[in-house]
Amino acid sequence: MPRVVIEKEYAVKRNEILEAAQRLVYTTGYEQMSIQDILDELSISKGAFYHYFDSKQALLDGLVERMLDEAEQVLQPIVEASDLPAIEKLQRYFASGSRWKISRKSFMLELMRVWYTDSNVLVRQKQQAASIKRIAPRLAEIVRQGLDEGVFTTTYPDQIGSMIWGLAQGIIDNVAELLLSEVPQPDALQRLEAIVGAYSEALERILGAPAGSLPLADVGLLKEWVTAPHKE
Repeated sequence: MPRVVIEKEYAVKRNEILEAAQRLVYTTGYEQMSIQDILDELSISKGAFYHYFDSKQALLDGLVERMLDEAEQVLQPIVEASDLPAIEKLQRYFASGSRWKISRKSFMLELMRVWYTDSNVLVRQKQQAASIKRIAPRLAEIVRQGLDEGVFTTTYPDQIGSMIWGLAQGIIDNVAELLLSEVPQPDALQRLEAIVGAYSEALERILGAPAGSLPLADVGLLKEWVTAPHKE
């Protein structure tokens, strides 16, 4: 008789594995963490683990998906806030996203070290495509609101969401490049400030927004990234 999977119990047990994996990422590091470590942590069998994840890579995908879920919980209320103008929504959207990543800095750094390896190019592209599908429509909602308010002038609000996501991702990629550099960069903060300025100016021009109204990242938060302990 086929095993009956109760959806709620399945979700709870799967989440227990993800929580254990995230703890090990914080304390051990993803590359050093093994599936056996998770089995020992939870006192479960290999068969139990593989019922929920078919590989260590699938486990990483699950961790990233969980992070996207958490990010949406933080950001979606901003999109839906009826009392906020469009420009303020985008400002809060970017600021909240930055603070969310900083609050998980240790995990994010471990994730970057795995995520930006050549062996994960295809997986990274797949994850980024999934992020665009989830985030771009919410950004498009804000853009349409800005058009109604007369603060944006773009002709393609539905397509612009993906472009905004791409600009924000460009900054993330630049942060990762500096943090993962084999040699510490003494001018890292200055370089990042220039990158953020250029990307933010591009966003404002694309949307037709007032100059200086849409910084894509906060300089104070950037400083927290570049002063993080450098990987030896």
